[in-house]
Amino acid sequence: MLWVWRRGYSGANHSDTTGRRVQSGIANNLSEATNIHWHGLEVPAEQDGYPTDVTAPGGSFQYNFQVKNRPGTYWYHPHPDMATASQAWRGLAGFFLVTSPEEENLYLPSGEYDVPLVVQDKRLDGGLIYNPDTDDRSIGMFGESILVNGTAGPVLEVATRTYRFRLLNGSNARIYNFALSTGAMFHLIGSDGGLLDAPVAVSSVLLAPGERADVLFDFDGHAVGSEIVLAEQPLRRYGTQGQQAFYILKFKVARQEINNTTCPLC
Repeated sequence: MLWVWRRGYSGANHSDTTGRRVQSGIANNLSEATNIHWHGLEVPAEQDGYPTDVTAPGGSFQYNFQVKNRPGTYWYHPHPDMATASQAWRGLAGFFLVTSPEEENLYLPSGEYDVPLVVQDKRLDGGLIYNPDTDDRSIGMFGESILVNGTAGPVLEVATRTYRFRLLNGSNARIYNFALSTGAMFHLIGSDGGLLDAPVAVSSVLLAPGERADVLFDFDGHAVGSEIVLAEQPLRRYGTQGQQAFYILKFKVARQEINNTTCPLC
């Protein structure tokens, strides 16, 4: 699920200083208690999904708060005591993107060229059942399959232009060292706290569970029909993560387009 909110929208019913108000109810149709924690957002304590502030099965709760955060990539997930890992593993998570007129004036990639990507590892043979053994409880729950936006073996068709990708490590325990298979440099423009003061040229981005990064990938100059892969580079310093590189997402250059995106201060 993807929600996008504009902060500081100057409209008839909104204030530049207070930002947009989120009013959304949760109806719990699960067989267990749950809630929503707005990861990275500045919200009142009673709205933040504290582990003991849960909605019982069959119950409901109304979330009501103003968005005060800077433009950036945030997300939400359940946070009930002793059930956070289980419910997140089974798929209760999503993006919460915040933007503003100031960010839009930067003319960063938008629309279909602004792509949120949540990366998670799963044990598909188990039907997403959360049944950790002793090792899982001590080092974390790892899966043998990598899913991007819920899809295994994903392929994304792109044009010969710049894209903004919002990377979210939604895994329970796995750390990812994101890099392009070509070894090309790309630009990091945002982190957990929102947009950076200036883009940073990097060859890889390391994200632990729950962390986010906004990056710009430029496919200009690649021939139509060529393929580039977003890959995981080996993490030799982290023994529990394994030391094998693997593919995460394949980009297939499908069409020629004029690259009219700017990268401020690049």
